[in-house]
Amino acid sequence: MKKRKGSIKYTLGKKGEKKPVKKKTFNTLTNTVIVIFAAIILGFGVTEFCLQSVFMTGPSMEQTISNDDELILNKAAYKMGRIHRNDIVAIVRIGSTDYYDIKRVVGLPGDTISVVAGRLVINGKRTSDEMSYSYINSAGVLSETIKLKEDEYFVIGDNTSNSEDSRFINYGNVQKSEIKGKIIYRIYPKEERGKLK
Repeated sequence: MKKRKGSIKYTLGKKGEKKPVKKKTFNTLTNTVIVIFAAIILGFGVTEFCLQSVFMTGPSMEQTISNDDELILNKAAYKMGRIHRNDIVAIVRIGSTDYYDIKRVVGLPGDTISVVAGRLVINGKRTSDEMSYSYINSAGVLSETIKLKEDEYFVIGDNTSNSEDSRFINYGNVQKSEIKGKIIYRIYPKEERGKLK
């Protein structure tokens, strides 16, 4: 016997009484929409407050990081911890909210920094030869000793011969509020994938 349009399915309940079977289409659709919405909110939250993929532009961090390398930025790193010397950080570029400069922190609040005979000197000690930024052929403001104020950081590119950084007046010292997080990992290229130091 053919079912008429709009007919309702029934199941037998207790003592043979008929009970209508509720269609689950609406509930399934609602749940799907909620899951998609939650995923979007979660994705936005992770990108905005925790982790974000960023790309290196330019040669200023070579040989550590190359142009077009894809990196992971930990935006929560300094909300829960301190900025340390030698951290690689993302800085909000002057006049931009969606472009980051990637540099290395070499000077912390209260530090004295200078360049003596082509070598970077921090708090009276010459930096180790193992550091890619130790030899500097363009001292800029570091031709004289400077002292960092509270919440000021001195950043440079590892490729000191080709980096616009705190050595130059138009860049200057960086405020803590301008440092948006720590670069922690390289995603691409695959052969160089791994943690960054």
